[in-house]
Amino acid sequence: MPSLKLIQAARANGALSRGPVTPEGKSRSSQNAIRHGLLARTVVMKDESRPAFDALLQQQIDFFQPANAVELGFVEEMAVAQWRMRRLWALETRLFDNAVDAQPPGDPIDRMANAFTSLANSPALALLHRYETRLHCANQRSLQNALVVRAATGNANLPIGAIDISPQETPAT
Repeated sequence: MPSLKLIQAARANGALSRGPVTPEGKSRSSQNAIRHGLLARTVVMKDESRPAFDALLQQQIDFFQPANAVELGFVEEMAVAQWRMRRLWALETRLFDNAVDAQPPGDPIDRMANAFTSLANSPALALLHRYETRLHCANQRSLQNALVVRAATGNANLPIGAIDISPQETPAT
């Protein structure tokens, strides 16, 4: 069992680490999240593009440059929420297209209005919008949590720390 002095030294050295610094190290490290493809297997449906999801996740990783596994988890949550929101948008578009196609021929705006009325009277559209709101909140919560972790670990100088989403104080009137 390591001594207390050894444990403290390891913690001190670990606290100095800021992740890979060379372009080669950053490139190698950026692949850690997608090497196993677990997210793609659990999030991407069989008729969706796994490479497109992997690209979205990689864009998020490249932008936020997670410094540790905790930050990577938040970045993954954001990517998953965004992927699922895109799926919902595709479903909403298909619902509207199908509803418009079911309308009798005539003025295109009238057909869209009637299709909207038809969808608004069914639970499908409201359910889609509820899921969209939930996913948007999950995305924002993950971003906020990542910012908190960055600030708490002293990594605020990394790219994610440059984003300020905290509520702004309003001056008293």
